[in-house]
Amino acid sequence: MRISFHLNGESVEIDTMPHRRAIDLLREFFQIRSLYHLCANRGCGSCLILLDDSLMHSCCIPAFELRLKDIWTVEGISSRREFKDLADGFDRAGARLCNFCAPSRALVAETLLKSTLHPNAEQLRSSAEAVRCGCISTSRIIDGFTAAAEFRRKRLRAQ
Repeated sequence: MRISFHLNGESVEIDTMPHRRAIDLLREFFQIRSLYHLCANRGCGSCLILLDDSLMHSCCIPAFELRLKDIWTVEGISSRREFKDLADGFDRAGARLCNFCAPSRALVAETLLKSTLHPNAEQLRSSAEAVRCGCISTSRIIDGFTAAAEFRRKRLRAQ
């Protein structure tokens, strides 16, 4: 099956089996190394992608569902100026993330900040718990999201 979609802002096309997992397709054919398949059942969040601006677990998406979609990974968002808000926020909070959860947490943070620049406690906690990893405490993640929101607000006011 021939599948066309946008990946990190670029039009791509590939011939693949329709039920191949999106995570495998993205890692093997497009060298997206920020995705990990640690659980294969939506349990850990290390395979998150933005699919038409919604967080999705790429380990559970068949390739045919990518057709004509807009997909972003941390490789793509890291080139945007908005990514600096996330990096600075996590740095200010002292939130040192491991290589397995950092890419997905960046996507979660970006999704949160696109929805609101003033996240409430429930939004922060829910976002912090979207990726399951024991490398850092939930409170430190929340501090990182909060600081990232502050950086984003300051940057937008300065424009």
